[in-house]
Amino acid sequence: ASSEGSGSAIAVTQRSMDDVENSVADFVPKISALQNQAELLRSGELRQVIDTMRSLRKNELGGVFSEVDQLLGALIDAIHSLRDSALTIRQSELRDHFEEVDRVGQASSSPKDDVDSLRMSDPDGVDTMMEVHVVGLSHHSAPVEVRQKLAVAEADWNKYAQDLVQFARTSNGYVVPEAAVLSTCNRFELYFASPELKKYSAIECVHAFLRQQSGLSREELSPYLFTHTGHSAINHLFEVSSGLDSLVLGEAQILSQVKACHGHCMEKPEPGSEDMIAGSGGKIVAKMLNAGIRIGKLVRTRTKIGKGSVSVSSAAVELMMSRAMADLRKPSSKVQVCIVGAGKMSRLLLLALFSKHPDISVVLVNRSVDKAQAVLDDDLVKARGGTNATVAGIDEMFDVMKKSDVVFTATGSKEPIIHPADVEGRERSLMMVDISVPLNVAPGCENVDGVASYSVDDLKKVVQANAQKRQSEVLKAKKIISEEVGKFQVWQASQGAVPYLAALQAMAENIRMTETEKMSKKLKGLHEKERAAVDKLTKHIVDQLFRPIYYSMKEDEEVDIKKDKIWALKNMFQLEPLYKRGVLTEGEAPAGQLKA
Repeated sequence: ASSEGSGSAIAVTQRSMDDVENSVADFVPKISALQNQAELLRSGELRQVIDTMRSLRKNELGGVFSEVDQLLGALIDAIHSLRDSALTIRQSELRDHFEEVDRVGQASSSPKDDVDSLRMSDPDGVDTMMEVHVVGLSHHSAPVEVRQKLAVAEADWNKYAQDLVQFARTSNGYVVPEAAVLSTCNRFELYFASPELKKYSAIECVHAFLRQQSGLSREELSPYLFTHTGHSAINHLFEVSSGLDSLVLGEAQILSQVKACHGHCMEKPEPGSEDMIAGSGGKIVAKMLNAGIRIGKLVRTRTKIGKGSVSVSSAAVELMMSRAMADLRKPSSKVQVCIVGAGKMSRLLLLALFSKHPDISVVLVNRSVDKAQAVLDDDLVKARGGTNATVAGIDEMFDVMKKSDVVFTATGSKEPIIHPADVEGRERSLMMVDISVPLNVAPGCENVDGVASYSVDDLKKVVQANAQKRQSEVLKAKKIISEEVGKFQVWQASQGAVPYLAALQAMAENIRMTETEKMSKKLKGLHEKERAAVDKLTKHIVDQLFRPIYYSMKEDEEVDIKKDKIWALKNMFQLEPLYKRGVLTEGEAPAGQLKA
């Protein structure tokens, strides 16, 4: 994973210097276009305004118009000099900048145990560009015992993300200013954004944070972690939301979980609310998650990837049906079922169970009997079955289990609630299917005579047949995703230009005000409305002069070309980024977060 991130980081230094200079040369004609635009305005719109003003106060305005013309001429000369300075950018200067970026990237990629010791360099380059990442683990590579070490309850997602942001804070600012958590029974993922020039430090910070939270050493955790940066991170999210990375290919439940992730990261505490913790999503991560939701819907609309697909709960029911005769010596329609828990997963279990056997005998066990009854009374659940379904309190769980053939567990308990001693000495065989993370059924239960115990990892075998039927749709889905990843990256790259465009606008406004002030004595004879007309005219001219640059930054083009344009814009105009909404400094909290 680290080699993948490293390759992405130094890609900018591997481009031909000639290609970079060609990009700058391509940008220079736009300066000429600005000059031509100024001349046209000077001879066109300005002439119309002057004629109009002459008709208003012909005797008094006299020589004022020549002074206004001189003001506009000064603006045109400024643009002309900028064009000349752009042509002086040499290939050797470009090489120095990119070698510096490469040096910083390589230095930051080395592991660091102490986050506070990170050296946060800020060399010349596109320092306003934000990069996206995802670090996590899933059912593909990590066993459930490792996944449950990092599992985070949905109610704690925002707290976890905020802890990460603060953990990665150094004396030079926030290394990870944006973060969002997605934690389900089959995966744990952290989506985050960082300044592009600090991305290696950001990844190291996240890895260190996960080791701290899980209590696992680098050797214990790293083999199971995956890390994606840039294109691969966006592609990963889009595949996740489309169901391509799910245990059950094309399942719809993951899309609702991505929606929840997006919703939480955008949350803002209401006035007077002390319990609610704000999300840490920020503009880039929130936009990426929102795009993931849209792509997930698009893929399911344009392909058949979700046709006949089931949730993990449905896969658990399929496992029960396929193993009933072997483990229990009776057909699945005749078994007595106990479901422990009354949350979303249990509701989905009931829907899947009643879809196959509407009249099957079920007891729903939960700490709150009223909540369990509410699940059975759900309109969709009642529409599928449940004539032989009842509820029981958690204190009756073991009594209900003694009368049951199959036990499904789906609670939010962080510790096992069923141990080997609890199922020993039974007179009838028992099948237990644990779809919870962390596990509700303790290891060792599968070794008890007459007991067959399964966890979420065992569901992989159940869904293999369904996955094969949907493989033909995967290529169609990936083609859609590939196109959408490119579109998002173009938008993402364009955001790096925003602080420089703001700085350019501020510089132009400063020139306009300075030149206007120089002419103030000669314009003092104007009435207020006429002075406002001149002010509006000069603002309009400045806007028109820079409009080609604004449009250029919005063009649909390769990300590297976009970066070259931003770099050229910065150096041609000698700009320092201007953040209209503020920049993350040592004393400021990330956008969307509560200040300490």
